[in-house]
Amino acid sequence: MEPQYDNRYYNNSNRNSKAAVWTIVVVAILIITNLITFLVCTRLPYFAGAAKVETEGGETSTTDPKVEKLLFLISELKDDFYFGLDEDYMWEQIYKGLMAGTGDRYAEYLTAEEYKEYSQTLEGSYSGIGIQMSNNEDGNIQIVGVFTDTPAFEAGLQVGDVIVRADDESLLGQSATYAVSFIRGPEGTSVNLEIQRDGMTFTVDIVRSRIEMVYVESRMLTDDIGYIYISEFETNTYEQFAAAMKDLEAQGMKGLVLDIRKNPGGLVNEAVQIADDLLPRCQVIYTVNAKGERSSYDSDEYFTDIPVTLLVDGFSASSSEILTVSLKDNGRVTVIGTVTYGKGIVQVLMPLADGSMYKYTYAEYFGPSGTKIHEVGITPDIVVELPEEYQNVDIHMIPFEYDLQLQKAIEYMEEEIGQ
Repeated sequence: MEPQYDNRYYNNSNRNSKAAVWTIVVVAILIITNLITFLVCTRLPYFAGAAKVETEGGETSTTDPKVEKLLFLISELKDDFYFGLDEDYMWEQIYKGLMAGTGDRYAEYLTAEEYKEYSQTLEGSYSGIGIQMSNNEDGNIQIVGVFTDTPAFEAGLQVGDVIVRADDESLLGQSATYAVSFIRGPEGTSVNLEIQRDGMTFTVDIVRSRIEMVYVESRMLTDDIGYIYISEFETNTYEQFAAAMKDLEAQGMKGLVLDIRKNPGGLVNEAVQIADDLLPRCQVIYTVNAKGERSSYDSDEYFTDIPVTLLVDGFSASSSEILTVSLKDNGRVTVIGTVTYGKGIVQVLMPLADGSMYKYTYAEYFGPSGTKIHEVGITPDIVVELPEEYQNVDIHMIPFEYDLQLQKAIEYMEEEIGQ
């Protein structure tokens, strides 16, 4: 007799064995996928899109994957960087890179020490060598002014020189604000500068000294014509200008030659205040920001109506151009010289709690008549070139017989006041 198998029992046992196998497979897949998800979200968070991050209060907030990527890289460096990580320096460079990444050549971040050095200029005195600097068209540091009786003057530095290096720090492509902290330093110490001039390169050691800033100089050119030279628009420029005007008027000034050649700019409000003193009630300048919003600077009704001629050149930039276009568009002055630099944008300076600072371009300036300044410059009413050998020379070093621009200004003013 053939044995009889319980087919039902045999089939159930087979199904249970298969189910057990599939259960193990499914559990294994779940474990693997959860492990991968964990690794992606913790070790490689920027692959996972926006991540949820727990705050101190226990709440969660969504963090940009780019920020998560940055934090991941920093974490990796902290764990495995062979040479040891200076975290303070690393973060300072991250901040600098952030501002550089805007593509705005005027945007930058300054450390607390760099900002302290920069701020000394605004206060009217500092320990340094006695030069004015600006960025040229190549984005490099160019000397636009050398103050007389200063270490730079005695060392033979000239307007137009490009500063390649200060000690061991390359300044190529850096901002003038950044260069300040390397060129200035304690009184009595020296700085080694590498200079480019007329296709040649040389180095010079200069001992720093205390520089007392005088931004406004004045004198009488003739019995009736006064002269004011403004080298830069800083904290006390307007105050010095007002004092110079009062002194010249007391000497019988009937006409003014206002000279802002080689003036790289500075504080906008200082230039606006000077324009206010020379203009009746009107619009001085207006700005347009990234949102298309307009803001206007206006003068009051109090002003001096003395005739004015204004001297400018290719180094007259920024706030110098604001003063120029405000007076020119309002028909207040005759402008003499050459086309100005063409920087008609304004930067906002934002100090931070730790003493550092960042700045960036937030608006563009236009003259009252809508005149565009940026990357265009302002063309004088009367174009007069200096002899080539004096085009890159400090204003104080140009002999009167070769200063054709100043001669033209005096000639025009004599006609204006009826001499």
